[in-house]
Amino acid sequence: MRSSTILGVGAACLVAGLTACAPQAPAPAASPAPGQVEAVKPAKLTYAIVGFSWNNVPELVAEAKGFWDAEKLTVDTVVAGQSSAVCQQVTARAAEMGECSMNDLIQAAEGGAPLQAFQNKTSTALQYGVMTKQAITSWGALKGKLIMIAGPKDNTAYYFHIMARPNGLKDDDYDFQFAGSSGARFAALKSGAADAAVLAFPFDIQAEQEGYRRLGNLLPEFLNADNYAGGGAIARKDWAAEHSDEVVRYIRSIAKAIDWLYAPANKKELFDIVKGKLNLTEEAFEQVYKASLVDSKQFSTDGRFKDGAVAGVMKGLVDLGSLKDPLPPATKYYDNTYVDRARKDLGKQ
Repeated sequence: MRSSTILGVGAACLVAGLTACAPQAPAPAASPAPGQVEAVKPAKLTYAIVGFSWNNVPELVAEAKGFWDAEKLTVDTVVAGQSSAVCQQVTARAAEMGECSMNDLIQAAEGGAPLQAFQNKTSTALQYGVMTKQAITSWGALKGKLIMIAGPKDNTAYYFHIMARPNGLKDDDYDFQFAGSSGARFAALKSGAADAAVLAFPFDIQAEQEGYRRLGNLLPEFLNADNYAGGGAIARKDWAAEHSDEVVRYIRSIAKAIDWLYAPANKKELFDIVKGKLNLTEEAFEQVYKASLVDSKQFSTDGRFKDGAVAGVMKGLVDLGSLKDPLPPATKYYDNTYVDRARKDLGKQ
């Protein structure tokens, strides 16, 4: 990606004031006809992410293979450090688009942020492993221990709950500590600051290679694409309506990248693209590739959100005390029309 900057989040938290000043959203412009991409004007987007991880492979492919260039898009990537901070940056217009978890988007929207999700990039939650110190060999051994997750209302808190409870742990049997990214949580585990950490691909595999124990995995035993939605591209609703062409062009780029990375013939080139950015050994790459692109389909080839899967995220927020029944309709938080337009442009249903 073209640039990487860590942004502050202080002023971005003034969601209410920003929302009150939001301009009237015009009707979305018509999508360019197939084969007419060259006629569009060049555009530049600032795109906020949590941090570089396997979740960002489609973006890395879109840049390396020229899919953004083909759409005349320049995408500057900024690292916000936490999923909730991505929502804050987009709300504050520090970034035009970004990707945060559906969990954090819903919480931001309920707090007044004018945000919606426009492309379901990851089919469901990322694969997370509960990784522990070598001496911890069972779930019961986590009683009284420190568990490193992303935040008190983060989806990683819910993930740990639904994995730990069936294994005999009560919510008050352990204490949480917080670090926003999987990389930061892995560093905390290695430093001895935590007894266990909830780590996403590929950090869980790297931890295992370095001798840490795996107590369990989130997928597919606990969550799947039908009962829990993954995340993807988000934007302010007013900005998306005013720049619908750029949103659709971005979605087309990522859709092309996802199709490319699922082709087995591209496996070696994919490793060359991601190994440096993600600091992956060939052994770790082989494991992540098989688990996320062969054994399961981590990245959505459809791109549309499902009501039932978004409702599953809302259920998790009820568990965390961030939402209460009765719940709003799932469509409050996403808009599939941009994906529909992009798929039509690409000749897909």
